[in-house]
Amino acid sequence: MSLYDTYIEQAKLIHQNDRKWRGTTVVKYIPIINEIIKSKQIKTILDYGCGKAQNHPKHWNASKYDPAVPEFSTKPDTRFDLVISTDVLEHIPEDHVDEVIKDIFNYSDQWVFLTICTRKAREILPNGMNAHATVKPEEWWNDKLKDYTRYTVMYS
Repeated sequence: MSLYDTYIEQAKLIHQNDRKWRGTTVVKYIPIINEIIKSKQIKTILDYGCGKAQNHPKHWNASKYDPAVPEFSTKPDTRFDLVISTDVLEHIPEDHVDEVIKDIFNYSDQWVFLTICTRKAREILPNGMNAHATVKPEEWWNDKLKDYTRYTVMYS
C-alpha cells in the first residue's frame, strides 16, 4: 500500500468520528469565495477534499468530492467554474502532491481557490502519523503552483 493510500485509509478512520473533519476550514474563507463567485460570475462549484462539507452556504450548491468520505467519494465526471480546496494539499504525501494539484486544476474551467497549511497538524492519525503529510514553506508550494494560472492561494 502506498503512503497516499495509507493516508486515505487513516482519513477514513478519522471521518468515522462525527465531530472530526467537518469541513470547518472553509468558514473563514466564505467572504473571499463569495467575492470570487460574484466577480467571476461563477455558476458551478466543486469542493475538492470537502470533508463532511457541513458548512457550505446553501447558495453555493456545490458538488462535493472527498475520497475519505463515502457519500462524497465518487470523483466528478465534469468540469466546474470554480474549484475550492481548503486544508487539503498538506494532507497529501509529497510524492502525490503534483498529481493532486493537476487533478484539482483539471476540474476547473475558470478559477481555483486553495488554502494550504504550512505547519504540522494538531491532529494525529490513528496510526500515529501527523495528519499533515507534506509540511513545506509557502515558497515550496508557490513553486508547485508556478505553472498554473487562474487561482487564489492562501496560507496558514
